[in-house]
Amino acid sequence: MAKKTKPKVTYIILAANVLLFFFTIIPPVFYTLALTPTEAIYNKKYWQFFTFMYVHGSFEHIFLNMFSLLVFGPRIEAEMGRTKFFIFYTIAGIFSGIFHIMLTGINAIPLIGASGAIFAVLTAFGMMFPKDIVYVNLLLPMPAYIFVILMGILQFIYGISGAQPGVSNYGHLGGMVAAFIMIKFLGFGKKKIKYFWED
Repeated sequence: MAKKTKPKVTYIILAANVLLFFFTIIPPVFYTLALTPTEAIYNKKYWQFFTFMYVHGSFEHIFLNMFSLLVFGPRIEAEMGRTKFFIFYTIAGIFSGIFHIMLTGINAIPLIGASGAIFAVLTAFGMMFPKDIVYVNLLLPMPAYIFVILMGILQFIYGISGAQPGVSNYGHLGGMVAAFIMIKFLGFGKKKIKYFWED
C-alpha cells in the first residue's frame, strides 16, 4: 500500500484564512479581496474570484468554515496529495463564485467566504468515504453519503426559497457540483471509489 501524504496544505489554507481575517476588518482590504461581481467582471478585478474564498465577515463565519476544513480536509488531502488537494480546493472555490453569479446575476453585492470550497471538501468526503459516520452538529450520527445528499438538498431548497438571506446557497451548490465533476470524471480522489450501494 502506498504511503499517504501527511496533510500540510489544509493547515496552510487555515492559517491564511485566519491571518487575512484580521486584515479584512479594514474596509478597503475587504472590498479589494471580496468578490463583487460588477467589479470583478466590468472592472476586470479577476483576482477576486480567488481571493474571496479567504475573506470572512464574522468570527462565527470563519470558525464554522475552518472547523469543517480541519475535520474533513486532512483526510481528503492525505488521499489526493498536497498539490492535487490545493488544486481541487481552489477550483471548487472559484467555480462556486461563478455558479453563484450565474444563478443570481451580476450585481454589486460582495460575495465572501470559503464555504463553496468547504462544501466541495464535504462532498469529496461523502464520495470517497461514503459509509464513514459523520456527526451532524456533533450529535446526530449518519453515514457521510447521506449527510452530503441532505446538505445538497437543503442548499437547493434554501436557494430557491430565499430562506437564508445573506447566505450563498448557490455558491455552496457550486462547490458540490465542482467536487462531483472533479472526483467522478477528472481523476481526483481515490483510484477506486466504493459507493454506498456497493458491498
